[in-house]
Amino acid sequence: MSLKLALSALALAVMASVSPVHAQSAKPLLSPSDTSLPPFSMSDLGGGLKGLTIDLAAALSREMGQTIAIDPAQWSAALPGLSSGKYDLLMPPVNVTPERASMLLFSEPYLENDFLFLTRKNAPDVTDPSEFKDKTIATNKGSSFEAWAKNNAEKYGFKVDVYGSGADAIQAVQSGRAFATLSSIQTGSWLAQNNPALKASYRVRTGNVAAIAFRKDSPELQLKVSNALKCLKQSGELAQLYEKWTGIKPTADSPTVAIYPGIGVKGFEGYQPDAPKPCLLYTSDAADDLLCV
Repeated sequence: MSLKLALSALALAVMASVSPVHAQSAKPLLSPSDTSLPPFSMSDLGGGLKGLTIDLAAALSREMGQTIAIDPAQWSAALPGLSSGKYDLLMPPVNVTPERASMLLFSEPYLENDFLFLTRKNAPDVTDPSEFKDKTIATNKGSSFEAWAKNNAEKYGFKVDVYGSGADAIQAVQSGRAFATLSSIQTGSWLAQNNPALKASYRVRTGNVAAIAFRKDSPELQLKVSNALKCLKQSGELAQLYEKWTGIKPTADSPTVAIYPGIGVKGFEGYQPDAPKPCLLYTSDAADDLLCV
């Protein structure tokens, strides 16, 4: 029997012996999610939540056998809440930066994180950020959008106003208090399609990626969630959820589809190329031969 077949047989035996792992018996994990940031998290008519983050949390819960509960909270409270121990992880996509990697652990990337400016429908088109000169840009407090805007305000000559939530920043644009707001490419695209008062404007190609975040003292949780995320990529479920909520089919080389070796984000502090795989079996060293159990 080949090694590959042997490992496959072993995987089936493991699945048969550990099927109760999906019984959701472990203590629930808690994550915040800003319900004003579609398509990731939104209130539905029944009083619950819906969106990509909500569906992803449910899928990971199923894979891990441990519920990830969502606490509606403004993004400005997310990082402080994680640091204080109120939250176990941050399910909303967190832009990976060197500064954040020095304070947090990350899963492997699962979203590209270009930024998109949104303006009122009747605003002039913008083809270069220099055209934001003397304009006011509304951003969400504590977000990577705030950081980018403040870092580039002097260069391009615009003013930055900071709001407690994404919804408040969007309202500032709609009311005329700001010329534009800055969001992720996913949120911006969704809003431009679903809000008749707004339109997509200039796209900032950052080359950045987003991931799930954890405290530095949670390497076991990081590993557990990260391995479950790899399984959702392998099955194609993550790509299906992304297309469902954004209307965009992810490409094969996008972080939504690609399975990366190790745990964390390559090139950033905390990346472990040879992390253990307690929840997964590999039939070879290739990521596309991942076998989830």
